[in-house]
Amino acid sequence: MANAPPDPARCPFCAGSNACAADSGSCWCFALTVPQGLLALVPEAQRSRACICERCIQSFVADPPGFAARFSRR
Repeated sequence: MANAPPDPARCPFCAGSNACAADSGSCWCFALTVPQGLLALVPEAQRSRACICERCIQSFVADPPGFAARFSRR
């Protein structure tokens, strides 16, 4: 559904589980800094509503232009 709200448990890029546990006070994401360039690629409807998964963060860090080419403007 195009108008379905974002699923906060799904990565906005790969739609896989983001395994976020931030609400519990302890999450894998607390040990990482998410690059601003990656945050800028998150679709507007999902910003601050769905966490990026660790795999997508690592993929972006390894190859920002390649990641952006695959996921921007989808």
